[in-house]
Amino acid sequence: MSTVSKEAAEKLLAGIKLPPRPSILAVLMTERNKANPDMRKISGMIARDVVLSAAMLKTVNSPYFGLRRKIDSIDQAVMTLGTDSVFNILSGLVLRTMNSGNNTQLTRFWDNAENTAFVAALIAKRVPGIPHNIAYTIGLFHDCGIPMMMTRFPDYKETLKIAESFQDRTITKTEDDRHSTNHATIGYLLSKNWNLSETVSLTILHHHNLDIFVSEESLPEEVCGLVAVIQIAEAISDMTQMRENLTWKKNSVMLLEYVGLSQQELEDITEEVMQIRNP
Repeated sequence: MSTVSKEAAEKLLAGIKLPPRPSILAVLMTERNKANPDMRKISGMIARDVVLSAAMLKTVNSPYFGLRRKIDSIDQAVMTLGTDSVFNILSGLVLRTMNSGNNTQLTRFWDNAENTAFVAALIAKRVPGIPHNIAYTIGLFHDCGIPMMMTRFPDYKETLKIAESFQDRTITKTEDDRHSTNHATIGYLLSKNWNLSETVSLTILHHHNLDIFVSEESLPEEVCGLVAVIQIAEAISDMTQMRENLTWKKNSVMLLEYVGLSQQELEDITEEVMQIRNP
């Protein structure tokens, strides 16, 4: 399944309400696509939202960005990072604000999403043909369907537990069996609803579908590369937190070969992530 038809989408979304793309992201995307973005307009929009402003400054000043000096204003942040990075950060922050509330479990979920995004960007910088800003965006959004599944299905936590017990079955297969939809499909539909690129949408849809590397299904090479990058990023994130990743154990050689990363490069990236997390 390369895409989801309108009819299928309506059926899959029964009882699941997708949040509309926030106006701030719509304006920012418009500016980002201009030859000469109006950085003052971008800064002004962000500055009017106190919560997003505070969260963005906290994110920009985190060890992951490795800036030499502390950023104290939104103007400085926008000028230093550029529109692509600002859009990526704000996308994650807005989505997190929409879905987390006071739910501790969802707060941990978004922390993991941000970690995966940073690691994916680090990996992409070593892989030719994979833009690191796109890898970051997909790192943030790839599991964005999970909070919506949690909201829609009261027994979804049980679904996650069941999925973890299978070694040769994807989480999306377990979700389909129990709920007639899955988080990858919901994430795909959200990304389409927010007018994200087709590359981002297709990568979200297929990020658990490792059959794309051995089947005859035709997907853009960049999408396949991004799926591999996200899988590797999740594996590194799990390794640094001492979590077992059964999918990685089974497919690590194939994924590394696909993007042209050596075992030594994998270890170097893992060490870099460890140093960032534990400065």
